[in-house]
Amino acid sequence: MIVRVAVVGDEVTAWFGTLLGKPTTAAWIAEEGAVPIGFVLAFFEERPENPFRRARRWCEIDQIAVDPARRRRGVGRALMAAALDEARARGIADVELFSWAFNTDAHAMFRGLGFEPRIIRFELKRSTSLRYPGRFGRSGSTQ
Repeated sequence: MIVRVAVVGDEVTAWFGTLLGKPTTAAWIAEEGAVPIGFVLAFFEERPENPFRRARRWCEIDQIAVDPARRRRGVGRALMAAALDEARARGIADVELFSWAFNTDAHAMFRGLGFEPRIIRFELKRSTSLRYPGRFGRSGSTQ
């Protein structure tokens, strides 16, 4: 089910070409016949120790997508298995990924593969009309 990387469009081709030219990046495409139906993009990271953190090696699943018409058929699991197998082959035990909060179907798959939520990321989109409570008071000025 998992084969080569095939992309369409000059910009996308250049983007993937740049990433896949690095030994720290790998991608897999799931195909049905000759039609791409999903992909996963993984980065294999290594950071040395410094005064603020320990040395670490990990795999980050940067992107995974499956054609909505072909979901819930094991395609996402097969793509994840390919990335996890590559991490294992590289001697990497820690695998991380980020997911949008609304993507509950993906969360269920990730949990089924043994992933556990670790970080909750909040976002505040500022606008000129937004007034901040707390130390800035009601008017937005520091009182």
